[in-house]
Amino acid sequence: LRVSAKDLIPNHLTMALYNHAAIWEDEPEIWPKGYYCNGHVLVDAEKMSKSKGNFLMMKETCDRYGTDPTRFACADAGDSLDDANFSRETADAAVLSLVNEEAWIAETLGAASIDGMRTGDMNVMDKILLNEINRLVVAAGTGFATMQIKEALKSGWFETLNARNEYRAWCVASGIPMHKDVIKRWIESLVILICPVCPHWSEKIWKTLGKEGLAVKAPWPVTDPEDKIMSRQAKFLRDSLKNFRAQAGKAKKGWTKVSIVVTDNYPEWKVDILKWLQTQYTGEFPKTIMKELKGWTGANIKDKKMIKFAMQFASFVINEAKDVGPAALDVQLPFDQKDILSENVSYIKSQINVPDIDIVKVGAGDSGDVPDRLVENVTPGKPTLWFR
Repeated sequence: LRVSAKDLIPNHLTMALYNHAAIWEDEPEIWPKGYYCNGHVLVDAEKMSKSKGNFLMMKETCDRYGTDPTRFACADAGDSLDDANFSRETADAAVLSLVNEEAWIAETLGAASIDGMRTGDMNVMDKILLNEINRLVVAAGTGFATMQIKEALKSGWFETLNARNEYRAWCVASGIPMHKDVIKRWIESLVILICPVCPHWSEKIWKTLGKEGLAVKAPWPVTDPEDKIMSRQAKFLRDSLKNFRAQAGKAKKGWTKVSIVVTDNYPEWKVDILKWLQTQYTGEFPKTIMKELKGWTGANIKDKKMIKFAMQFASFVINEAKDVGPAALDVQLPFDQKDILSENVSYIKSQINVPDIDIVKVGAGDSGDVPDRLVENVTPGKPTLWFR
């Protein structure tokens, strides 16, 4: 792999291609297959300058932050032709994050903690975390393989920690211990995923786990295929909680009861769009799908004010199909929203700080006592709170 800088593209790198093609005219297999080029390095979004006092040398930076936090901040600086930004705040945060995770792992693997964990059958949140690990292992591996180091760091560290944090918070709120096998799997995966960036930290944790050999020589984690439906369930719960928190923060004072309102039925105009999109989908949408959609909405939606909403909904579904495939086009969700929310009701109550909550399903012309304004706003996959 030839690694160079963007300012050499117009001269040295281009001439190198000409030279190879001229000298080995009949042997294209030995021509360069690609260059990895990067921009210049900024410090805290400013050009390095001795007069500004922000000129950093590698040894000085390693002495100040440590080798792994320095590598962490470099990995987070960026991968494209744009100038990379070494953030000293990121390096400081990396020191704290690495120390905190090392302490948590040591405490979690201690006899007092590990003996109190569950074993045997797994609940839905156990399975969701394992599925997230499968997804993130593949995403991080793809990032490293394609030299998208910042994306690999995002998947292999930040998103992996977030997945554990959600699982841990659910267990605490529900009064259910974490599952021993799930947590061990998470720790072992984290150590390998971050190893290309923070090898010294990984080696220390690798020894804590009682593993033989070196973490840098350990094979990349083997995963099962990601369960796309389970990923949608996890996203549904995550997005619902985010919306619930926002709604709870804006709720007027004086309410005495709160319900979650869900529906399995799209309004008729969304069903029509989904059915039309199904006719256009052949494993992927044609490149002209938005143009075709504009023509279809103009011919089939009489209320011109609705065309804007129709285009927005269709655009969302098209992007969703890129992630989860044809399941995004179903007129019914492939999972039971009410079941997922019911199983996580203790967690939901703790997150929005309410003493009690129930779940009301509306649709098919039956809305019970739920106000019409709420019935109109709730759609499959997007439940809402009803304060009264």
